[in-house]
Amino acid sequence: MGYWFMQFTPGFHAMDKSGAADPWKLVWYEQFRGSEVDPDRWNVLDDSRGDGQRSQHYKPENIEIDEGVLKIHTKEEASEGFPYTSGALTTKGKVLFKYGKLEVRAKLPAGQGLLPAIWLWNNQGKEFPEIDIVEMLGQEPGQLWNTIHYEVNGTYGRDFTMTNLPDLTTDYHTYGIEWEPEKITFLVDGAPVFTSTEYVPQEDMYLFINTAVGGNWVEEPDSTTELPAQMLIDWIRYYQK
Repeated sequence: MGYWFMQFTPGFHAMDKSGAADPWKLVWYEQFRGSEVDPDRWNVLDDSRGDGQRSQHYKPENIEIDEGVLKIHTKEEASEGFPYTSGALTTKGKVLFKYGKLEVRAKLPAGQGLLPAIWLWNNQGKEFPEIDIVEMLGQEPGQLWNTIHYEVNGTYGRDFTMTNLPDLTTDYHTYGIEWEPEKITFLVDGAPVFTSTEYVPQEDMYLFINTAVGGNWVEEPDSTTELPAQMLIDWIRYYQK
């Protein structure tokens, strides 16, 4: 099952809007209390990741907790040969997920060249599978991307959708998945937006949260990009039935 820890009253079930018992049981959560990220749960990256020809250096200094909110700062500043810095953190080797419902309440940053993402990566050290709970191109703040990346017999594939929604950067929204052995349903504010049944991952995965800058897909920031920018994470909740 991995290394997540029980942190809630055993047997607690939420109530749905009708007052009936919700089948999902909260088994792990993160509310970012305290003054810094808990090292027993999180790895804060110091990494010049070049995947997709990115233009940022992930610096630990760009991760902050302020009054119960995780802040990932993205700045225009030279570091490690890159013109921008940003932040990234993972639960690799500390908190792992397999099946269940995972929700993250977040406010995403807008701006040409910014690529905020909340995703799951396999814990086996392989390039795939990967589950993108949410990705958003900063210049398209009303477009939500949900993707499963996979590899079968050495061939890469993906199942994805792009959903048009109102501007996601003006307020917090809850991004989530309901992950079952045969399908994954992607959610925004509790409402399904996409269901995939193709090559659903069957292994433990860890959570990865970051804001990338530049690259082949999102392209580079320009004069309209307001920096510094922040990605805000209010809470994370993991449920099982």
